[in-house]
Amino acid sequence: MIPQKNLLMLANRLLREGGGKRIQEQVLERDYCISWILAGLDKADIKDKIVFKGGTALKKCYFIDYRFSEDLDFTLNAEIGPEDIIAGLNPVFDFVKKSANITMGISGKGVDTHINSHTFYLSYAGPLPASSTRELKVDITIEEKLVEAPVVKPLLSYREYSDVPEGAGVRVYSLNEIAVEKIAALSDKARNEARDLYDLWYLLENGLVKITGLTGALAEKLEFRGRKPGDINREFVNKEARLEKLWSGRLSHQMEKLPGFDSVYRLVKKEFRKAGL
Repeated sequence: MIPQKNLLMLANRLLREGGGKRIQEQVLERDYCISWILAGLDKADIKDKIVFKGGTALKKCYFIDYRFSEDLDFTLNAEIGPEDIIAGLNPVFDFVKKSANITMGISGKGVDTHINSHTFYLSYAGPLPASSTRELKVDITIEEKLVEAPVVKPLLSYREYSDVPEGAGVRVYSLNEIAVEKIAALSDKARNEARDLYDLWYLLENGLVKITGLTGALAEKLEFRGRKPGDINREFVNKEARLEKLWSGRLSHQMEKLPGFDSVYRLVKKEFRKAGL
């Protein structure tokens, strides 16, 4: 396990290089422990049964300077149940304990199975002193339509996380797949997450995906979920006020400089319109 001072050094370096807001050490500790979880997965058989996705995947597999995250999201690509997931993660916890002396485990709440997902919390004890248990939420989608094959990407890690093994590979969604899921999430009546808007905006703003080239894939994914593309723009417009209200509170602690909501929302809405959604 790295010493606490490494987190302080990283927080200072990010502030010095990026300006803006200083990232809290608790956020960095969680990020460090996420790196170890992913490194441990590379050594475990369960790695072939789950695919990494979401905003955390963008940071850990694509862009080291991306926003920090608070959870882990996966999709199953094998028919396994909650007991199999727990059994598959135990070697990960053992590897992390043996390699870094970080104690991890599934919290006493156990696995909560919903219609199409397994949700649970991982407890962890990292470099920071703690008066209470720290937890990380994990969501595993049971069935999903993947429109592109997953890819294996190297785990990205800060140099201050000096004991995280190099060379770990992570099976992860492609950027197009992540973008399609973010579009679907932004038009889902039951979901209101500002991070979905930020993640899609980042991919569009940096020219990493084009919605005009994803309409076919989007239609496939929505059909699998019993939805139609015609719902996209209407639902996105309907939740504008909710997303704006959540924007700063949900995201400001995850990055040094949070872009303004209005410009982000306008760009995504413009791209939806260009794609005929």
